[in-house]
Amino acid sequence: MQEIPSPSLLGIIVAIASIIVMPILFYLKYQTGKAIGSRGLVADSKETLACVFLSVALLSGLVLNYFYGLWQADPVVGLVIVFFLVKEGYGTLKEEE
Repeated sequence: MQEIPSPSLLGIIVAIASIIVMPILFYLKYQTGKAIGSRGLVADSKETLACVFLSVALLSGLVLNYFYGLWQADPVVGLVIVFFLVKEGYGTLKEEE
């Protein structure tokens, strides 16, 4: 059974808000982590930066679906996000060795 994703203006607004707020949050976490010598907070700041890239991918899929009716963009962007997460997870595992 096929279900076409519905376009969402609210989703677009949330993605834009994330793209605006997350870089600020990344910067503040990174600076604070460096200032207090917290490797955990610095690592968390990098995860927040990754969220910015994921939000950009999400926004592109939502915009293509909402304004141009390209519902296929949602699953394609989902695959891009999965690829990114697998790559990051693999990199994290390699760092621990």
